[in-house]
Amino acid sequence: MTPVPPAAIFKRNLASYDTSWSAVEYGSDRAHPAEAALVSAFFPPAPARVLDIGCGAGRSTIALAERGYSVVAIDLSDALLKIARDRHPTHDFRTMDATRLLFDDESFDAALFSYNGLDVIYPLAGRLACLSEVQRVLRPLGTFVLSTHNAIGTVCCGGLFYPLGYLNAVRFLGNQITNGVVGEWYFRYEDGGGPQFLFSAPPSRTVVQLESAGFTVVAVCGDDAVLGRPLRRITTRYQHVHFAVRKR
Repeated sequence: MTPVPPAAIFKRNLASYDTSWSAVEYGSDRAHPAEAALVSAFFPPAPARVLDIGCGAGRSTIALAERGYSVVAIDLSDALLKIARDRHPTHDFRTMDATRLLFDDESFDAALFSYNGLDVIYPLAGRLACLSEVQRVLRPLGTFVLSTHNAIGTVCCGGLFYPLGYLNAVRFLGNQITNGVVGEWYFRYEDGGGPQFLFSAPPSRTVVQLESAGFTVVAVCGDDAVLGRPLRRITTRYQHVHFAVRKR
């Protein structure tokens, strides 16, 4: 199997967002229930200054602004940013790499990296750099809400009595046969935007990454936004895992 250069994988991931399918998929202005629940529970009161990372077409930006937050939104997809700027010209949308944030230390009260956007960053060193950068630009005790894929949950979430779940799991695992980066916990996914290689480790690995970057985990949940479940149960039941953490 011929190794794929890291830059080529990241370029392929970003290309998925420059499609008409992505424009529709990420073009709504509604917050994901788990994101909304964690923001409500753990973000500081408005009008705190919030960094919206991976804002896409502005879905999360508008949801935050409607709560009264002062939002700076960043993304690397020019296609989605154009949609965001055209639809919401009064908001602050910037083209920026999440691994190199062009902000001073302690510039924000809170940050959001929604819709598993952190998982797009490849290689792993870039993911870790992003976490360190978010920690740097947050003020002490600042809140960071993010989500991530979970390959174990993707395979197991169908349960024992859901035959289609077995078929979906087989398809998912079959996509990894020629995946040269699966050993790094980057799994191949297919959707309307094309193939992507997304970080999909068990959530316990993300916990270690967050703690190493200087955060304390305060809440974890699945897509149903129910808080308080043990991490092991979330690991086997949910394809997407949401975190609320605080800067130490």
